[in-house]
Amino acid sequence: MERVTSMSNIIRFSETSPESERIVMSNQGTDCFLELLIGAADGLNKTENQEKLISFLRDRKAINDISPGTASFDIAEMPWEKETLSEDAAFMMETAGKAKTEGSAGKPGFRPDMRIVSPWLDRFSSMIWKLDKDYIYGAEEEEIVNRGIEAIRSVLLGEDSGAKSRLLFYLDRYLDPYYHNDLSGLHEPLKELLSYLTTSGGADAAEEARHLLEAYMD
Repeated sequence: MERVTSMSNIIRFSETSPESERIVMSNQGTDCFLELLIGAADGLNKTENQEKLISFLRDRKAINDISPGTASFDIAEMPWEKETLSEDAAFMMETAGKAKTEGSAGKPGFRPDMRIVSPWLDRFSSMIWKLDKDYIYGAEEEEIVNRGIEAIRSVLLGEDSGAKSRLLFYLDRYLDPYYHNDLSGLHEPLKELLSYLTTSGGADAAEEARHLLEAYMD
């Protein structure tokens, strides 16, 4: 996800999410939203990977405290695991539901306006509910990119739509200047391949390829 400094933070499902499905919060609202989620999770039993998901939210809160307006993130970039995705998504939705209850009850010195925060928590849960294994990339996608353009081409022009989606999502992270990856030998052939996908890759792949071109290939 592109990191853009602003006076607000945005949570979205992925790069191609329409604006109507995004959560746009002030820095103070972001702090409150994340505080509620983190606090709600404290009282729940968690697996190792569920701990990682909450640590991700803690990291975003710390970033917002240090550098307001830079804590935006995508649901799809959270540290999900394919093998436990269903359980972990259910855990995060339970956490959001508990956050609404605890926020409404209030705590000493912390009384969020739940008329504002509750709809954010509902939308957060809805975005998590949309997750499926085709959005979760990992070591396999990293290895494909490390092998170079021919390995990438084989997947993106192949018949496995899930593998194609995961690789495109991984490329969005890999191409982001925030991660300082060396693109010297990949930029031009990948740009050509993505351009081809915008017209010949199917609707979902075409949309994602178009996003990558506009975000990173100009």
